[in-house]
Amino acid sequence: MTWTTRIIQILLAAAFVMFGILKLSTHELQMEVFTSTYGYSVGFMYIVGAVELVAGAGLIIGLWHPRISLLSAGVIAMIMASAMLTHIRSHEGMRTSIPLLIFLAMAIFLVIRSSRGQERARA
Repeated sequence: MTWTTRIIQILLAAAFVMFGILKLSTHELQMEVFTSTYGYSVGFMYIVGAVELVAGAGLIIGLWHPRISLLSAGVIAMIMASAMLTHIRSHEGMRTSIPLLIFLAMAIFLVIRSSRGQERARA
């Protein structure tokens, strides 16, 4: 694993651990956005927060166990793709989607790097 991959993995892990904690802590602004803007329930916010927290922790554990980082990065990529669809459905501008695209690109990068590492380990 290269240093670039490790740095991206650590940054993405830190972000998603924080995002998960923010959603699970029932932050007032987060609850309002989830319910009013996006039309989701508070229960769904808790589920998304838990998945984000576990996926972020998985990326940290994945520094020592690459298979876990592959799974966690895949989950994060799916979360970001779903978030993009939510923002599009809510008629939000491209400005709010740029961070999502960056996180999606980082997750896809990690999936590709991790899957290549798994192929080399099998050979």
